[in-house]
Amino acid sequence: MTTVDFDDFHEWNHRLDLLHELKAVNPLFRCTVFAVPGLGPDSFWESVPRWIELAVHGWVHPHPRECEHWTREEIEWVLDSEVVRKHFVNGWKSPGWQTSPAIYEVLLERGWWIADQHLADDRRPPGLRTYLWEDGGNWHGHVQDWGSNGMQETWPDLCVFVEGQHEFRFASEAAR
Repeated sequence: MTTVDFDDFHEWNHRLDLLHELKAVNPLFRCTVFAVPGLGPDSFWESVPRWIELAVHGWVHPHPRECEHWTREEIEWVLDSEVVRKHFVNGWKSPGWQTSPAIYEVLLERGWWIADQHLADDRRPPGLRTYLWEDGGNWHGHVQDWGSNGMQETWPDLCVFVEGQHEFRFASEAAR
């Protein structure tokens, strides 16, 4: 089983056209997008197909360090927002992998999972369910092209990868 995930998904940056093409390449295709809840109305989030899992990726993601120093109040405000409660699974990924101690604590207390890297193994509290894309044959990329792992700039390899898979799982299913 493999997990495919993409960062920075929102109303103005979604590449649903390419996601639908991947579904055509392999009808079993499912993926998790780390989506920016402050950058889309209910109508957009409701239009996302159910084979795309929406997990929270900051609030408006103005830069990769948006959440690096967030307080308990900031993360609780986002998790309690109507848009997150209504449209998103209980999963989180900090922009730029920059997670404050308060975010880790609140996610653990609330039973959420986090997408993280092994670089943060010593910072994450024990017991916090974690999706580590680095473990196993997973695919991690970005919706937009930005010089490394964007969907369009990796398109030939991404299509071959998706075509060759026999089973997909969401990041929420891969979190341990």
